[in-house]
Amino acid sequence: MNISQLRRAIKIVRDQSGQLHLRRITYLRTYGALINFAMTQTDDPHRQFLRLAAMAYGWMPRVVQIDGKHLTTAIEAFQAAIATSGTSVDESLVYPIKECLHSVVGTSKVLHFANPHIYPIWDTKVEQVWIGRTPYQSHMSQPRKYVEYANEVHQMRERKGFKSFLSGFRGAYEARLKRLGIPRYKISEIRAIEAAAFELSGG
Repeated sequence: MNISQLRRAIKIVRDQSGQLHLRRITYLRTYGALINFAMTQTDDPHRQFLRLAAMAYGWMPRVVQIDGKHLTTAIEAFQAAIATSGTSVDESLVYPIKECLHSVVGTSKVLHFANPHIYPIWDTKVEQVWIGRTPYQSHMSQPRKYVEYANEVHQMRERKGFKSFLSGFRGAYEARLKRLGIPRYKISEIRAIEAAAFELSGG
């Protein structure tokens, strides 16, 4: 994946707003509200994790399955992930949550809502664009594959031409929201890259 490929998503977002089906529009309509809700802090990390897991899975949508044997370590990793800053993703924080939720894809969404500036969303559509082929299920079940992808997303932010891509994609994204009658919200750099890859997959 390179900046030139990501730039192609800008035109897609500009041109296809009127062709989106209701599920895609719902994703766009609810994303900003969910991010704001997830940012609401609570003194109870157990409740915060469960609330955010249910919220993220409802957005997917799938039924969340929480393994109580791994819940304590997952919550500890979740708290550490919220406090994470910088430009890299630590597998030791991804793995315990994956063990609790039994899904790396679901884990990526929970982590993204918890800290949208660090953790990108990951699914088969995005990974197919990223690696240039359809990933096997065994590939998508490995936390280290998500970590590799997430760290490459962070590296993309440092490449020449990224700021220009970011400005163009954010502009096209916000114009799409306006055309759909959705209140404007700003997406993070990480979300812009991941969302561009999703658009390139065909959505």
